[in-house]
Amino acid sequence: MPPGGRRAADTESRPRLTERHVLALGLGMSGLFLLAAAVSAAVALIGGGSSWAALHLALAGAATVAIGAFMPHFAITLAGTRASPARQRLASLAALAVGSSGVVLGVSFLGPPWVAFGTGLVVVGLAALGWHTFAPLREPLARRHPVVAGAYGTALVELATGVVLGGLGATGVSAVTTNWALLRPAHAWLTLFGGVSLTIFATLVYLAPTVLGARIRAGRSLVAGTIGIAIGPIVVAIGFALDLRSILLVGMGLTLVGAAGQIGYVVDCYRRRGPFTTEHDWRAVSIGHLLAGPAWFAAAVVAALLEMAGGRPLAGWSIGLLAVPMVAGWMLQELVGSWTHLVPSVTPGGPELHARQRRMLAVAARLRVGAWNVGVGLAWAGLTLDIAPLAVIGLAMLAASITVSLSSLARALTARLLP
Repeated sequence: MPPGGRRAADTESRPRLTERHVLALGLGMSGLFLLAAAVSAAVALIGGGSSWAALHLALAGAATVAIGAFMPHFAITLAGTRASPARQRLASLAALAVGSSGVVLGVSFLGPPWVAFGTGLVVVGLAALGWHTFAPLREPLARRHPVVAGAYGTALVELATGVVLGGLGATGVSAVTTNWALLRPAHAWLTLFGGVSLTIFATLVYLAPTVLGARIRAGRSLVAGTIGIAIGPIVVAIGFALDLRSILLVGMGLTLVGAAGQIGYVVDCYRRRGPFTTEHDWRAVSIGHLLAGPAWFAAAVVAALLEMAGGRPLAGWSIGLLAVPMVAGWMLQELVGSWTHLVPSVTPGGPELHARQRRMLAVAARLRVGAWNVGVGLAWAGLTLDIAPLAVIGLAMLAASITVSLSSLARALTARLLP
């Protein structure tokens, strides 16, 4: 045996960290943040406390980590290039996860220094995420998809701006805190309505046709969705910051045009869907969630537009009850629909393991999707109309569906360890 033979053999036998492992770990971390958000929301409802922690665990945690895992994946898949080294990808996910945790813990318990630390770490993670998304697209043979690339770039700028704005407010920077009544809604529109929603839409440009077995087809709906969701929330944020209702209403109108374009795009994909003959339950979960989410996004934008057109003061506006359709109906539903399709497609394992994962993710398929969306509707209506029994029923249905979804994800990600 040559002197280096043993070391070479040990290196070959050692498991190699790949992009598939990064995606699996990203989904696992996102699921843990969603679990923490659900527990925090339950505690807030039972104890009558603030929902701030639950909202930010879902947004800064579950959504941002999922974006960190899959934005580069979809970009390189469309471009036909190679991903950044797996260890670098994991480092960016760790920065996003630890930073988000620091912000939530800092605001809730530990104080401004932790908020500043967490905010800085999230910004570093977003910068690394931008590099992992766009650096591979510079390769000479990379396929060009300017709509998706432009949407992802805009979304990252919106997210970073919103994160910095929120961090400055939470750490007590006077220039921000003295104007926080107007800057807080700008923060919400840049992050949730802007960066997160634009990322979801840009991902649906690729994912919806893939899930439905159709081809990606450009059209007016795609253009309207991209422009409206990319520009509208930025204009809204400017309107809030300047305390100008006319600008704000224009921005909300643009966002609504984008929401309508998004619905048109996914409906067109559904009309051109492929003739699937197997695994209908697994497909029903993914398709049902992915198609229902855009409708809740549009409903939330309409509600916000009507509210502000009706004369509600700009100062002090908060997402309030719109968190139900925006977070549960839109963001989290798209997250669950995405991971249902992606876990058996992009995580480590062979055909037999992936088939087993699909069965695990298909538990109570149609009942779960139906309960999720009926629950969102009942919870939103009950809370808005102050009808407690209606709200309780809706929240219970939503909680049950989320519980089944998280359990299915956990079983699918650990399937190789189960007997």
